[in-house]
Amino acid sequence: MLSNKFIQRFVKASQIVFLTGNRLKTDDSISGNIFTRQKFSFKEQRDANPEEFWQSIARAREKYARRKPNLGHYALVDLEHRFEDFTLITTSIDGLHVLAGNRKLIELKGNLFRNRCLQCNHVFEQKDALLPICPECGSGDVLPDVLQEKEMPDAAKLKEAQRVSAEAEVFVTAGFNDANKDIKALPFIAKANGAYLLEINRQQSEFSSAMDEMIEGNPAKLLTAIVLLLEKIQ
Repeated sequence: MLSNKFIQRFVKASQIVFLTGNRLKTDDSISGNIFTRQKFSFKEQRDANPEEFWQSIARAREKYARRKPNLGHYALVDLEHRFEDFTLITTSIDGLHVLAGNRKLIELKGNLFRNRCLQCNHVFEQKDALLPICPECGSGDVLPDVLQEKEMPDAAKLKEAQRVSAEAEVFVTAGFNDANKDIKALPFIAKANGAYLLEINRQQSEFSSAMDEMIEGNPAKLLTAIVLLLEKIQ
């Protein structure tokens, strides 16, 4: 399944980066990001009818809250504990990596369960308020902290993701396939700086030909297999 070359590079590496996407999930009943293809922006929807907008967000959060981390999410927590220099980058907005226990995490497209103040840029969790108010500056100019289609990732988050990608010795994508040009450039940044690239995905993607190695299958199960392999070796 995994090549000897990958295993040797992986167990000796001190700097590891994983990049996950919506294909890591095993429950296909909920789309990865239900907001990406909406006709109107969050701000337009909110300004047109604030109460209706926040009610729709509350329903979406209730729907997402029914999802639970799978074995792949927990495998990534285990890997974080095994490597001193480990970073997990994700385009998922469901918060499952946080729920599973990952802390060295960059959520490039945000987190549905948080809001962002457009006045002071403060990010906070909503506490059952129908019309949320920023606890930092008191502004009501608040939106869900979620990146919509064609929006740019937060500059600071993207810069950090680019930095760790450039420093990675091994870079693994798991269930990842994304249209955002800045995000999909991350594996190539890693490769340009000498990293070994592994793709784990349910099917071939546009990145597959550029990878050093590609394994087709269930990403959650394959991540678990990597952990079990490490337990045998280390």
